[in-house]
Amino acid sequence: MANEEDVLTFKLQSFEGPLDLLLHLIKQNEMDIYDIEMVAITSQYLDYLHRMKKMQLDIAGEYLVMAATLLNIKSRLLLPNEQAPQVEDETYEDPREELVQQLLLHQAFKEAAANLKGFADERQQLISRPQALVPEDAKLGQLEDGLEVKALQQAFVRLLTKKKLEVVQAPRQVQAERYTIKDEMQRLNRLLQENHKPVLFTALFENGDREEIVTTFLALLELVKRKKVVASQSEVLGDLMIERKVDAIESS
Repeated sequence: MANEEDVLTFKLQSFEGPLDLLLHLIKQNEMDIYDIEMVAITSQYLDYLHRMKKMQLDIAGEYLVMAATLLNIKSRLLLPNEQAPQVEDETYEDPREELVQQLLLHQAFKEAAANLKGFADERQQLISRPQALVPEDAKLGQLEDGLEVKALQQAFVRLLTKKKLEVVQAPRQVQAERYTIKDEMQRLNRLLQENHKPVLFTALFENGDREEIVTTFLALLELVKRKKVVASQSEVLGDLMIERKVDAIESS
């Protein structure tokens, strides 16, 4: 027969307060947290405090406060009461209700902490690449002759505003790509090559729907990036002029 002191054994370091201990006892006894058996829980909780005392451990005040709370709830459930719950009485309040709410809240925070720890453990398995230094000669956001990329963006926004293109509802079925950046790059190259002088930015988008216009703009940006064409602007928010570079014409 097992010794009485060996019936219940707790690892003190596994509990982070009285609510944590109560959750452990409820789980161990397979109780419904909404219908706690106060006699059994209170008995086991007090037994835990007695064991702490026998081990000459200091009992935190919050554990004693919870012990008093459990005894109070237990007595209110056991003692006769004129306001005992009746089927037709909807004003009766279960003495355990406040305790249940505290346990549910503590359990929610405990689960959230466990999830955060899991995310932290996953993050520790990753190694971030240090940010590379920007080359001193890099021209960030600059086109040829110091013209900013923002100027092209602003011109494109003004173009879309003037055209007021109708938004076409996206098809429900996957369709073949009608326009490609590669094809538009070739078209722009031919257009600029046929003209022996700069072409107005808006002239590149005279025809076409929204999809074609966006593809053309992306093709233009790619040509600028590859230094095949240059964009110039005589004044702020003025008309942009697009032309092929001399070395691009010679190499074509």
